[in-house]
Amino acid sequence: MAIPPPPPATAAWLSRAAPRPQARLRLLCLPYAGAGGGAYRAWATWLGPDVELWTGQLPGRERRLAEPPLDSLAGLAAPLVDAITARIRPPFAIFGHSMGGLLGYEVTRRLVERGDPAPQRLVVSAAQPPQHAGRTGRAHTLDDAGLTGWLRDLGGVPDELLADPALLGLILPTVRADLAAVATYRPAEVVALPLPVDVVVATDDPVVGPEAAAGWAACTTAGLTLTVVPGGHLYLHDTPPPLHRLLAGGGRAAHAYAEGATP
Repeated sequence: MAIPPPPPATAAWLSRAAPRPQARLRLLCLPYAGAGGGAYRAWATWLGPDVELWTGQLPGRERRLAEPPLDSLAGLAAPLVDAITARIRPPFAIFGHSMGGLLGYEVTRRLVERGDPAPQRLVVSAAQPPQHAGRTGRAHTLDDAGLTGWLRDLGGVPDELLADPALLGLILPTVRADLAAVATYRPAEVVALPLPVDVVVATDDPVVGPEAAAGWAACTTAGLTLTVVPGGHLYLHDTPPPLHRLLAGGGRAAHAYAEGATP
């Protein structure tokens, strides 16, 4: 019997990069500010046949470019939770970079509270812990020229994009909305999740360092892994995080990810 298509309300929020029905794990990757699921699609190759890659598809980018972006994590998390429950079969894990890390926490918290299937692990990368999310600053309040300069200073954004007024006009509203979502995120309570949390942070990240990232320990009762990788805030453009080790169990001690190692 043919499987019916997902309801339209949930279909827009998730994309499956490469169907792998026999995979032992599904991995949902949530984007950072201004990015779309396309930032992760190439990962399907090096993750291998045992992992089925899914990506979050948020308004204001890629195939949803015509939709206005949302400027709150709560507004993004609610429909994602419904989409995950409807479409992603356990077991699964969630990875999120920067804004995506906070969104991953908020989504996981809601799944746990609803009693729905929750991820086996939450992997957060280059993200302040929820209790300190507002410390990322007020870049969302800058005008277009100021926000463009901020992106240039952050690094990892292609120069050709920053030099193209037409492209900037398309992405800056989404970047601004995403940064506002992070800066205004104030969870009423930081809930400790009953699942392991793996944290990845880069040595030269101006947004969050290892000491601040260790604050994610308050977000789990099942063990924290802190992995330090080389690079800046958008290190994953050059070196993907060590997901093979993290998804295999990680461990509870802090690890250093040696420069030049493979994921």
